[in-house]
This record gives sequence, C-alpha cells and structure tokens, in this order.
Amino acid sequence: MAVISNSSHFNRRALLGAGIGGAGLLATGCSIFDSTSGGGAEGGAGEQGPAITIARTSDIDSLDPHYVNSSMYILPASMMEGLVMQDEAGSDVVPALAESWDVSEDELTYTFHLREANWSNGDPISADDAVWSFQRLLSPTGAGSGYTTGASSYLPSAQIKGAADYQSGALDSWDDVGISAPDESTVVIELEDPNPDLLLNMTHYSMSVLHPATVEAEPQDWTLPENWVGNGPYVLTNWVPNSTLEMEKNPEYWDADNVQVQRITVQLAGELTTQTLAFRNDELDIIGVTGETLQTDPDLEESTVRVDGYSTFYLQSMWGGHEAIQDQRVRRALSMAIDREAMTATNAGIVAAGSLIPDSVPGWSEELLVPFDPDGARALLEEAGILDDLPGLRIQAGYEEPILAIMREGLIDVLGIEVTIDVLEEGVHAETRWQAYEDTSSMSYYYGSFAGVSTMTNWILNIFGSDHVRQFSMPYEAWEELQAVQGDESQEGPEIAAEVEEILSTRSTDEAQQFAELAEDAVITLDEDQRVQKFIEAAKLREELAYTVPLAWGAQLLAGSDRLGGIQLRPSPEGYYYKHLTVSE
Repeated sequence: MAVISNSSHFNRRALLGAGIGGAGLLATGCSIFDSTSGGGAEGGAGEQGPAITIARTSDIDSLDPHYVNSSMYILPASMMEGLVMQDEAGSDVVPALAESWDVSEDELTYTFHLREANWSNGDPISADDAVWSFQRLLSPTGAGSGYTTGASSYLPSAQIKGAADYQSGALDSWDDVGISAPDESTVVIELEDPNPDLLLNMTHYSMSVLHPATVEAEPQDWTLPENWVGNGPYVLTNWVPNSTLEMEKNPEYWDADNVQVQRITVQLAGELTTQTLAFRNDELDIIGVTGETLQTDPDLEESTVRVDGYSTFYLQSMWGGHEAIQDQRVRRALSMAIDREAMTATNAGIVAAGSLIPDSVPGWSEELLVPFDPDGARALLEEAGILDDLPGLRIQAGYEEPILAIMREGLIDVLGIEVTIDVLEEGVHAETRWQAYEDTSSMSYYYGSFAGVSTMTNWILNIFGSDHVRQFSMPYEAWEELQAVQGDESQEGPEIAAEVEEILSTRSTDEAQQFAELAEDAVITLDEDQRVQKFIEAAKLREELAYTVPLAWGAQLLAGSDRLGGIQLRPSPEGYYYKHLTVSE
C-alpha cells in the first residue's frame, strides 16, 4: 500500500501517519484499494448485479450543486458529472463529458470537445446544456459567492472571463462572459488570465452539468427522485433526508460498461457506534470513522485507510467582544500560544496544522507554519499592553470537539488566560457566528472546518479569500452596511457591485487590502515559480493577520469491507468516485 505523502506531490494511496504530527501507522489490509479483492460478506448481490451500502454520520441537505451545501460530498462521486473529473491521485484530470480539450497558445482559451452521451432519460447531452448550467451557477444572487450555506458554489479562482462580474451584477449581459457553445458538441471557456488550476477547478461539484428541461419544469422539485435526470454513473431512486439515499446504475451513462456495482444505498445521519456495529456484522460496506473510534476499537484499524490533506480546522475571530481582538499582535499571539502537536497527538483523524493551507496542496511551503512559541506570544501580548490584564477568550462551536478542550488547557497553561468553550445548537451556531458578540469581557472566536480542491488558487482565492479577510477586518457596522447594500432591491446589479467593492476596499484594514492585492497579483503572474512564491507571500500575510487561526488538518478515515475494491481516495470533499467500485462476492 502506498501513501499520500506530506510533500507537494500526490502518491497513489493513503496511510495513517502521513503529515505533520501523524499519530502512527494503521496496520491496515489494503484490499479496499485493490482493483480486485477477496472477501465473502453475506448478501450484497442485487437482483441485477452487486449492491453495496455506505453509511454517513451526516445528512445530505440538498442535491443542487450550484449552491454551497452538502451535495459536494455525494454528487460528483455518483450522480452528476462535469466536463472533466479528477484522476486517481487527485492531482490532474481525465475526460468526463468532454472526451478531449485544447488550450490556446496564450493559455486563455480552453476548447472542450464533448463526447456523444445521453442524460439518464435518453436525451442527448449538448454543449448548450453545459452553457445553460454555468449561466445558472453564475446568475446574480443577493449574497454573491462565498462559503456560507446557500451562497453560490462557483469558485472565483477559476478566473473565467466576466464570471465574477456577471455573478455580482456588475455585468448584465451573458455575452460578456467567457463561456460559449459554438456548436452542439463544443464548449469554449475564456479566462481573464492564464490559470494552470482551471482544469482541477472544473472538477468541483459546482461545475456539474444539469438537465435544463427538468430544472425549468420543476425549479423547486427537480432534485426529487421522481423528477431526477442526471448524467453520472448512477441515478437517484430514493431520498429520505436524515435517513436514506438510494441510487441505481445509469444505463445511459457514457462509461456504463465499466460500472460494476448496480445499486448503492447511503444511510444518512446515523450514530457512529451503531454504524460500526453494523459494519462488524457485515451489514455495511463503507463507513467513516474517527480517531476517537479507533482509540476505543483498535481492531477496526485492520479495515481502515486514511487520506490526509482533506480539510482545515480553524478558529475565526468574531466581531464584537473585547476590543483586544482587533489588535493583530493579540490575534497572532493567541495563534502562537497554541500547542497544535499536543492538541492532535491522541486523535488519529487529524494532524497539527501550522497553516490554513494543507501541506498536501502543491506549492505548499514550511514558510507558512505558525510556530508554537510561548515566549514570543507573551512578548506580543506585552507589546500590546495586555499581558498582565488579559481578557477572557470565548470559543463558540456547534458541537462538542475534544481538541478544543485540549487547546483550552494548553492556553491556560501558557498564558494563564480564562478560556470558555461555548457549545451551541448547530442552528444557533450557524446563525450567530457572523454576528457581533455582545459581551465585551471576552474576545470571541468561532470554531469551524472547511475542505476544498487541492490547489493553491482555491486555498488563497476561494477559501478564506480576499473578501473573507477584508470583511472580518472591518468594523461590524461596515459589515451590516455591506449586507444592506447586497440586499438592496432598489438598485441595479452594477451599482450594487460597485458599492460592495467600495465598502470592502475602504472599510477594511490596509493589511487586509494588501492581502487582496497580493492574491490578485499572484493570479495574473505567468511564471509558475513566481506565481507560487507570490501565493506563499499572500498566505504568509494572512497567517500573520490571524483573523483565521489554523488548528489541524483533517483526514478522511474510511473502514471498508474486504469484498470491495476500486476505491481511489483523493483529498477532496467527495473522497472517491463510486463508478470505480468493484465487489468480489
């Protein structure tokens, strides 16, 4: 079994222990990754072919890929496809709906040549379907893009000509956007600037191609099983939120001959302990596990594999609270006072993260690491004038998280600061985390995690990107003003876009604006080495500003049945493509 390594290059597989602060090796059987595997779990063969059951501890709240939601975890793996898909390692792309593509000499124009393929209802897939889908993705919304539930899922780092301006309303003509279909089998995408990460960005769930007739006929209910028309290897047959999602092999899929598993059932929102027991009884084929589970059930390691570099766990500064949180020296000191190695040492599902960008991202550098430096942290607090009179620290979370308790004890030991972990109901947490915290006796942060495509552009421009940094650097009053402008239905799109940018560029701090400029400069740099170094420079400034504080890099831990093969793990939200799965009965 090979490893997804702790370098900027992906190897083929995954193994516990890769990454900074890894907790050791899994003594794992590797059959889950092999193209063929032995085994003998009872049952599993459906009436028309093999059937498997997968379990998730979370729910799937939506199946619309054009908005930020949990569809990212399942759609690109199974029921929806874009022009390209990721290769086995996740470091490059292979054909999907597009069987080939050409890139212009100036690297600004990508011409995708679509294969002859059908929708699951038999309709032919056309280039116009793709253009229609991308126009829907980019249709202006009040909030524009951003990593909050319900916002557009478009990745601005794709750098498609006119796309961000069209989405914000600054452009009102689709003809000015660099997406077109010169004929029924050709899609042309034009870029603002050369972008070596475009093809990997195109594998994101947001770039899935939808069936226009179905979405237009059933704009609210097109994702229901009875209305479902897809283009992936599987079609939706049943979906009960918080319970079950079922799919069957799509006979119209262009690569159906290479899809072995006939039916897949996904159990949703279950208890991990129950799922683990069912897995032990050969009732489940794949489950997600946690580091805590492996600690209490070490025998499960024999069936467990891991891929690192999947996500980042972080603290985000909140508006309001004690004014000390507005001082960069204080925020930086708190980041330097966190002993990330100690915090993650006993959790097999995470490794210590000294930067927001996972070290699996090509181009990552140790320059980004925030050191554990208690003396340096205390010196910064003394310089800020609050070392001898530290305000309290409050961390808001939507669920119990063991690493926060360890971090709390460490901060108390290093700084003598009073730390409170405030666990709220998930809905309350989501509603209040971008609001001002009123108690001025404590500095306030919220705890979160995020994952995405493993490219530098994604982790600089999309995740904790320019707008995010500038927004959190503004006073809360400016944030409220920004929200009012974005929701002002009396203004035209171009007016709103101009006013939003005016607020972001003038009400944010100079340092936040500098980060935005560094990121923008990196994007338009053609030399690859210089481009990466400029991204690193921007990322270093973001770590120094410390509005967002890295805690840990998360991994996917999967336990798989011995009868399964063909799982090609990658550090991406969907984890692997279902089309490659095989079963040995």
